[in-house]
Amino acid sequence: MPVSTVSIPVGQWIDSPDGQRWWFDSGSFALDFAYTGPVGGAAPAGERLHGPDDLTAWLRERFPVAVGAARSRDLFDAVALRDSISALALAASRDEALPAADVDIVNLYAATPDIPPALPGGSRQAGRSVQTVPQALSTIARDAVDLFSPANLERIRRCSADDCDIVYLDTSRAASRRWCSMQRCGNRAKVRAHRARKGAQAKRAA
Repeated sequence: MPVSTVSIPVGQWIDSPDGQRWWFDSGSFALDFAYTGPVGGAAPAGERLHGPDDLTAWLRERFPVAVGAARSRDLFDAVALRDSISALALAASRDEALPAADVDIVNLYAATPDIPPALPGGSRQAGRSVQTVPQALSTIARDAVDLFSPANLERIRRCSADDCDIVYLDTSRAASRRWCSMQRCGNRAKVRAHRARKGAQAKRAA
């Protein structure tokens, strides 16, 4: 069960440095945030948070509520949280123990006030009309708490492609997902398999 009560769509378009654009469903909002930068050796979109304005843009694009402008301190906190989520995701994908220091960082941010839910249709504004960046980071951290819970750890996996290290949460019913994206590695695997079959058929016909 998600820790945060704010509903946020999961998945994002990735613009790779090679010019390829593909949809990455990470399975988790916290993992979406991790992939604003490198996770281990995998950085499909490169570094996306070069400055506070980049963080502001990403949060405003993803959250269904108004989020205020990020400051330099917010960017520092965001990268610290992101790095810890990345380290935990890598450890989980390798069936390793979760690093205690990174668990502490996620728990620290999750313990602060997050973005509260709101029921539409009322006549009065309750609380802030614009949420703060620290609240947004807390919401991400609370999603990470759910992501790395014992119920999900076995479903945190690396892409099956030999040349891809992207990590995702397998949310498929049968827990049978193999690729970071069918548009990317899944399609490449199909092309390679097709070529191999054609090659084998040609050899038999020769």
